[in-house]
Amino acid sequence: MPRGRLLSRPSLLLPGLLVLALALLVLTARLWVEWSWFSQFNLTAVLARRWALQLLGLGIGLAITLALQRWLLWLWALPAAPGALRRPLRTGPYALVLLALLAAALLSLSLIWGVVARLALQPFDPARLHGLIALASLPPGPWLLLLVAAAVVLLARPQGGARWLHGGAGLGLALVLGRGWGLWSLAVMAQPTGLREPLLGADVSFVQLRFPALALALTLAIAILLATLALALWGLMARGSQLSDGHFAGFAPAQLQALRRPLAALALLLALAFWLGRHQLLLSTTGSVPGAGWLDVHLALPLRTAAAVVALLMALLLLLPLARQGHRGPATAVLCLLLLALPLLEAGLSPLLQNLLVNPQELEREMPYLARSIDATRRAFQIDAMEIIDRVPNDRLSRRDLAEGEATLSNVRLWDSEPLLATNRQLQQLRVYYRFSEPAVDRYALQPDAGLGRQQVIMAARELDQGSLPRTARTWLNRHLVFTHGNGFTLSPVNTSGPEGLPEFFISDLGPSTKVQGNAQLGITRQQVEQVVPTRDPFLYFGSLASPYALAPTAVEEFNYPQGDNNFYIHYSGGAGVPLGRFWQRLAAAIYLREPKLLVRGELNASTRLLLHREVRDRVRALAPFVRFEAEPYLISVNLEGEAPFPSDQHQYWIVDGFTSSAFYPYSAAVPGRPDIRYLRNSVKAVVDAFTGQMVLYVAEPADPLIRTWQSLFPELFQPLAAMPVAFQDHIMYPRWQFQIQTTQLLRYHVTDPRIFYSGDDVWQVPKELYGQDQVPVEPYHISAQLPGEVEPEFLLLQPLTPLARPNLVGWLAARSDAPHYGELTLLRFPSQLPIYGPEQVQALINQNPRISQQFGLWDRAGSQVIQGNLLVVPIGQALLYVEPVYLRARAGGLPTLTRVVVSDSSRIAMEPSLREAIDALLDPRRSEEASPQPEAATPAATPAAAL
Repeated sequence: MPRGRLLSRPSLLLPGLLVLALALLVLTARLWVEWSWFSQFNLTAVLARRWALQLLGLGIGLAITLALQRWLLWLWALPAAPGALRRPLRTGPYALVLLALLAAALLSLSLIWGVVARLALQPFDPARLHGLIALASLPPGPWLLLLVAAAVVLLARPQGGARWLHGGAGLGLALVLGRGWGLWSLAVMAQPTGLREPLLGADVSFVQLRFPALALALTLAIAILLATLALALWGLMARGSQLSDGHFAGFAPAQLQALRRPLAALALLLALAFWLGRHQLLLSTTGSVPGAGWLDVHLALPLRTAAAVVALLMALLLLLPLARQGHRGPATAVLCLLLLALPLLEAGLSPLLQNLLVNPQELEREMPYLARSIDATRRAFQIDAMEIIDRVPNDRLSRRDLAEGEATLSNVRLWDSEPLLATNRQLQQLRVYYRFSEPAVDRYALQPDAGLGRQQVIMAARELDQGSLPRTARTWLNRHLVFTHGNGFTLSPVNTSGPEGLPEFFISDLGPSTKVQGNAQLGITRQQVEQVVPTRDPFLYFGSLASPYALAPTAVEEFNYPQGDNNFYIHYSGGAGVPLGRFWQRLAAAIYLREPKLLVRGELNASTRLLLHREVRDRVRALAPFVRFEAEPYLISVNLEGEAPFPSDQHQYWIVDGFTSSAFYPYSAAVPGRPDIRYLRNSVKAVVDAFTGQMVLYVAEPADPLIRTWQSLFPELFQPLAAMPVAFQDHIMYPRWQFQIQTTQLLRYHVTDPRIFYSGDDVWQVPKELYGQDQVPVEPYHISAQLPGEVEPEFLLLQPLTPLARPNLVGWLAARSDAPHYGELTLLRFPSQLPIYGPEQVQALINQNPRISQQFGLWDRAGSQVIQGNLLVVPIGQALLYVEPVYLRARAGGLPTLTRVVVSDSSRIAMEPSLREAIDALLDPRRSEEASPQPEAATPAATPAAAL
């Protein structure tokens, strides 16, 4: 061996070893940080199982790749006797075959890596990971360059390039199986639902849980086998001088014999794909019926079944020995042509038969399938179990109605989130770096013996917004060591205002200046508030705003709260996070965060810990990435008695709603604009300690097959809802995000008669209202009210509904949040033949009232801006009461103040400074709309500027 070659090996080996060592160091650092993060919850077993599943998938993919590579080399090594070669090809056919092989190889490679690219972004979204649709989101420019480069490699080195491309395809396969562990493990562990879909008789869980994994598996198997065959044939037909000479000498008999088995395997995979395609009809979105319709059942289903049988016969024909060898080729060709013709026949006949047979009698033919779709959609979104109450409300509010609905009337919400948030920002934010997250309407038992239910309140957390720090203060030290947490919250009653129209507070300010107050109007004392809503050490290290990592405790004191011109500081004592006391721990964290500053000990000490995933939705998502956390989290402050794993001296917690969803529920219609949601459950209630970051996930829907499957895979991760402390259970509420999706589906699927559904003459809509100066859809709102037949008031999430293109109120949907009826839906339906006013009509009456509109005009001309708040439709006894708060705000800034309350029972209107006064005026003919007070100009005392 030449001396130069001996010397070149160490020079190439050393950089390779350095790259490998660096990769192992980065991998080890990431694994250690993740392991340490999970260890703080005693859930390392969950992480170890996730790693094991990923390694198993990766190992299976690499094993398949190595086996196929060995077969590839074995095929190319088979001897070829010149006299025994068969099926030579001349220049024209030879070029066409080479082009077909190149296209098949590149298509297969693109398909596999297209799935890799999608899984890199959405590892738990199986909606678009199978079939050629996996190529839809690939960037055409860079991808085309890579394919051209691959083609050049194949042309330059036919067999060497084929091996490299096949290795790349195999690596992609291994990455998909490793990264997509959530798809195939869910299919393996799938829990049955006990429901069978009516067409093919399979359990619903087969389509919901196993179909996505099987479709992905068949896509990958066909792609890798097609790539192997294409590259194998390329290596045989383009080696030597054949490519430059422009002809192929032919195959050896041993080579043809070796190709039969993989070709048979490919035919078998196609048979399975066509057979699985029968189940895909249950998810069809063509035609007027979601799921399989008449044409799918009578045309597509038989043709796909026939195609599966033909492909199976082809596989048997290629595998089994024949008495006459010369018949195998012609028979295979006939079956291959038939296999190609059947899908083309389906594609060609579908529009023709749709126009000739289905459309002229569409209702008659589609009625049974439409009934299936209606039932499946209602079941998938849990609107099949809602209670429907028909009600004819009184056309006028009476004193008797007021007596029956006293508990509801005493808790009517007069403050919307937007004006309250604006007030909080000006009066309670205190520093520029504080920010109030989305306020949450909740309820607390401040007067348990009053018989009026729990007091409805609005709570807003005062969080730290790193982006609001002055630019000069956004140093690394400040962002990660000093400004580490928010502090405190505000708590306001929803149904009172102060003398100047500003919101009142039960709890306000922070630090030693924290004010805890009662409310004389409501008869609530300060002692009652202190007893029910604790305010001790409300440090929010984990919150709803995006926050960078924090390092605590360190030698640097952390900013706690301001008081006057002074700032007060603390050291974190929560015990959360990844330890950084040793150099190798800091090295791992530095690599994980790409932050070299952590290598220098500096202000860090032996007790310093790294706090990661501090936004609570991101935090629970890191723990359970297969659960959707899309609803807004909300803060609660409660007294616990040290129920594990939560300490008794900690009071502030975030509740985060988690959802399981599926794009594969048979016959169910997808949510408009959300094709990935055909099925939805609020399966998880997560609780996150705002100080320590401790998390517990409680299962709220134990019947959901998705969460049951994940429970069987990770039993340590979930607790039953019954194990949730009672203090938390008192504050769980129906998620607004889920409620809005259910409402969207209810707009059409409240109809159960296929004939009426098909005609489309009973479609509902969400009404609109005027908010400020904009016409907006009425958002769901919380009220404390008595449902018909109930004595006690409940905490409800309410959505009024009107018919499509008509403003009359047709009903409202209520979601119940209090035990023992949590999660139940109630639809209060009003007769369509009666003109019951909807929010738009009542608001039009308000704005058309001469005295009210004149008053609004006076205020607007006096330098103020009138803001008409949310119009609430509240059931009071046997009648409906429409309540709209009116806020006034100075145009040049200022605070929104609650200036008036407008009430109506659709026949009368009254506007007064308070709800009680407005109701009294409504019921008094002398003070109703015929005798409303004369308009008054905005006085300095009534303007927001004066209130300041």
